Amino acid sequence: MKSNRPSSLYDALMYLQCEFVAERNRVNPGDITWQQFDILTVLRTGAFRPSQIGQRLGMSRSKVSKNLSTLRDLGYIRQTPDIRDRRELETSLTQDGRDMLSIIDQQHKTLEEDARQVWSEDEQEEFAALANRLIAKLRQERVAR
Repeated sequence: MKSNRPSSLYDALMYLQCEFVAERNRVNPGDITWQQFDILTVLRTGAFRPSQIGQRLGMSRSKVSKNLSTLRDLGYIRQTPDIRDRRELETSLTQDGRDMLSIIDQQHKTLEEDARQVWSEDEQEEFAALANRLIAKLRQERVAR
């Protein structure tokens, strides 16, 4: 008979997620939302149309549009007509947006330092490999929806 008590894996994932959320709140100098942070992180890799951003993040078009408007008002992104389709806007980071992500990155280094203190090098590599496999699965499922 299966127990109703959550597994240790369940507990570990839940509490790790809670800690990551707390960490995100701690390192947010621009007081942006999580969705806005995620959009900036996507844009770190290049310019995208709003529909592509929404697909990558599993976010509705209206949520993407609202968040892009706020990020544009804050000066973190710029939007220009897409050269392939002038009806679409290509969204990219401004220097202020890159600077904001750089500040957050510096703050996240403490998380990496904590992990290095807790795990051996082999454990760090194993955790990274396992986490990346889970990330890929979650991303694949989200994009397929």
